[in-house]
Amino acid sequence: MVKSVLLAQLSEEQSLMWHNALSSHQLEVWAAPETEDLLKILGQKLSSNQTLPDLIVADIGIRYGGGTSLLATELCKWCAENAPQVNVLLVNPRQSQIKEVEKRWATRRGAVDLLPKISLDNLISAFESAAQALAISVKPEALNNVINNLKLQQNKPDRGSIQGKNIRQTATQELARKMAMIPLMVMANEPTVAESSIEVANAKQQIALDSTIAELSLYNTKVDLSQTGAFAQQLFKDDPRLPALIIYDGDNYVGMLSRRRFLECLSRPYALELFTKRPLKVLYEQAQSEILKLNGSTPIVLASQMALARVSDDIYEPVVVHLDGDVFSVLDIHDLLQSQSYIHELATKLLREQTQTSMFQTEKMASLGQIVAEVSHDIRNPVSAIYGNTECLLTYIEGVMKVLRAYEKEYGTSAKTVSDILEDIDWDFIRSDLPQVVRSIQSGSRYLRRLVDTLQSLSHMEDQSDPASIDLIECVESSLTILSGRIRSVQIVKNYIELPEINGFNDRIIQVFMNLISNSLDALMELQSKPDLIEQRAKTLLKEDSLSSDRSNVLTETAETWQPVLILTTAIAEIDNRQWISVKVADNGMGIPKEIQARIFDNFFTTKGQGKGTGLGLAICHQIVTQQHQGKIVLRSPYLNNNGDVTIGTEFEVLLPIN
Repeated sequence: MVKSVLLAQLSEEQSLMWHNALSSHQLEVWAAPETEDLLKILGQKLSSNQTLPDLIVADIGIRYGGGTSLLATELCKWCAENAPQVNVLLVNPRQSQIKEVEKRWATRRGAVDLLPKISLDNLISAFESAAQALAISVKPEALNNVINNLKLQQNKPDRGSIQGKNIRQTATQELARKMAMIPLMVMANEPTVAESSIEVANAKQQIALDSTIAELSLYNTKVDLSQTGAFAQQLFKDDPRLPALIIYDGDNYVGMLSRRRFLECLSRPYALELFTKRPLKVLYEQAQSEILKLNGSTPIVLASQMALARVSDDIYEPVVVHLDGDVFSVLDIHDLLQSQSYIHELATKLLREQTQTSMFQTEKMASLGQIVAEVSHDIRNPVSAIYGNTECLLTYIEGVMKVLRAYEKEYGTSAKTVSDILEDIDWDFIRSDLPQVVRSIQSGSRYLRRLVDTLQSLSHMEDQSDPASIDLIECVESSLTILSGRIRSVQIVKNYIELPEINGFNDRIIQVFMNLISNSLDALMELQSKPDLIEQRAKTLLKEDSLSSDRSNVLTETAETWQPVLILTTAIAEIDNRQWISVKVADNGMGIPKEIQARIFDNFFTTKGQGKGTGLGLAICHQIVTQQHQGKIVLRSPYLNNNGDVTIGTEFEVLLPIN
């Protein structure tokens, strides 16, 4: 059975080479009409049980009959879903070379290959790709004959060509080029950034997430309305990449004339005689369309969204970019969409890295929590034994002391051997100090038992299903107990009042205060290790002192007098006609800059160095307080202390509703 090949909207030159090469191998070759929808034709053949082609050689910018772009993705998808036996070979006649990333894009969508523009030099290699898809053998002699015949035809002058035909062909090819480039923007999701990186025109700058359209390749070719259409035609011919002309009437900006609109006008009957010799104003009135004009400071992502929101007939029109003053330029929509796709890739990669870091940190903390739970459970039993036995030990020591006092009273200590021993061991000191030693052991074991209880409560692996009654002051104290090793050089000021108990999750509230206190300790330790920052802090206070109308309310400190202080305050507050429990965690560090305070609770946002912070601590605190306990968490930097003094530092206030 003879195998068939469908040529889908290739140019006349490309179709001729493919037709001759395929026919030389006794293959049936037919071309799809340009005025009809290719998918509609294939669907009709499938529904009427007609034979479908074995191979479709398609322009990557294949179009519907209505003129809008049919992405090659749709063709590959249709064949995969409805006719898996049909292979699709894509050709990009606008490129002489195809990058590896573009080939991967095509094969991922179901094409057997993506070929560059076919010429006599690469016709053999292109045919080999088609032959492999058709599972036929290549006949080198037949191909060489085809190439020789085509060379002879190229050397003959084309006497029948007319200028109007060439212009219309140029318009069609240019429009197809624009349409073909649109699907290539999805190549930005390739895994390697280096392969898909975009360089801003001659500046060799990488596009960043917040880049604006002023950083892209812009065209600023200006034409006055008094110029002829032939002049504009020559400008487009001289620069094949020029997407549009900036139209002026004297010194006044008028609008934009895109290449697509210009060529569409010239492709009409008698358009050459009508427009080329007359002022451009005549053609511009016929080719006017809605112009999207954006400021140069518009972010690329926002600009692409606005460009794609236009009606379908204008979606591929260039964008006018207004720069400083009366300077206007043109941005090719392809450059805009390609840049936006690259930004999307950067954002996806960044999110992937942050997610992986978060997952790694979560796994590490989960493993650490399990280890802590197991170790604290193992420590709890001997600690409880020590604590319990100290009570018995004190009782036993008191009994022994009674016996010794009775013996001393009855028999005395005048015997030389006894007096020597008592003097040698310093009996008077032992008798007074021994109970104190036991009480010290008892106090240490009590502290250790409370630490173990806190660790067990914080690191248990099963979440509490229902909230329970909790004591917030006890939660704060438990947090201090866990962080006791870090607060030895910090002055702790506790301004507690008695608080009612509330319903909540004990371990999660402890986690909130641990994160807040830990962040304050980090800020204090960093400031303490850098005397220059302490001097800077003192100068800032003096500056505020000089600007303040009430200097008595400004607490001035110097680098010599500054000491790290952590202030814990509890209170009952009435907000929005409700009573709330307020717990404040404040420090006298450098504070948080105002420009980043709005982002302080965002996921992955951190001001700490690499490896020192994940950017999740405060985000988790915000989630626990606001979502799980219907509370509020407020940041103030600088803040007013209990005396009403302005203090440079940071204060976090946790507000939880009273039941």
